[in-house]
Amino acid sequence: MKLSEKMKITLWVSVVYVLSFICYVPALLEQNGIVVPNILLYLKYLYVCIPAIVTIFLLICEQNIKAYFAQMFSGKITIKYILLWAIYMGAGVFGSYCYSFIVGANVFKSMYLTVTSLLTSCIYLLITAFVEEIAWRGFLLKRLPFQKKISSVIFVGVVWAVWHMPMWIIRNSLGVEQIVCLYIWTLLVSVVLGITYYQCRNILFIAVLHATFNICYLAQMQYNIVVLAIVISVGTLLCKKLESCRIVNMKDRK
Repeated sequence: MKLSEKMKITLWVSVVYVLSFICYVPALLEQNGIVVPNILLYLKYLYVCIPAIVTIFLLICEQNIKAYFAQMFSGKITIKYILLWAIYMGAGVFGSYCYSFIVGANVFKSMYLTVTSLLTSCIYLLITAFVEEIAWRGFLLKRLPFQKKISSVIFVGVVWAVWHMPMWIIRNSLGVEQIVCLYIWTLLVSVVLGITYYQCRNILFIAVLHATFNICYLAQMQYNIVVLAIVISVGTLLCKKLESCRIVNMKDRK
């Protein structure tokens, strides 16, 4: 009996959530005073890989893995997207330095002590972003049955943000206020990544953009949320304005 597309999506999300949580169970037990073999504590490093592993397994079962990966890289990275990346990177760097000025401490120097540490962080964050994007934008976003693309983008953002909860709660021991801010931030980032992926259809570029958010936005989440919300709002208004001008020009030509 073949599963429907909705059932596959439900199963995929459920399996990803369960296996991802299991990766942090040993760390949770240790935090509560239960002795856990050290080797089990390394499970938390598999956490970021779980969605991609589940995705690849499902695609192999469907005998569709080659075609799916080909589609993930079908789009070309044009000057338009490079400029888009530069805008988001510039906004992050500018916002982080403004925050540094306000608090009287250079957040970049405190995070990246040397050029080597910066390069190492960039490579690590790019790899982890790529592994995540294979699953969340490359697979889940495309499989959703919603007619409106924005509905799919928001759904993926909500599910993706919830997936981060074990890391925020167990590994980072964050409070409710911090988690709420991170949730909003993650949702905003997902909206940017999702809409951009619909346009460019290249998962490598989305991974670079994802890593850029992790590398350049170093202020507290409240500041990052404001900066990103402003960039999204201004970008949306400009796109609507340009689209209106294009429609008017087309009518004039007729």
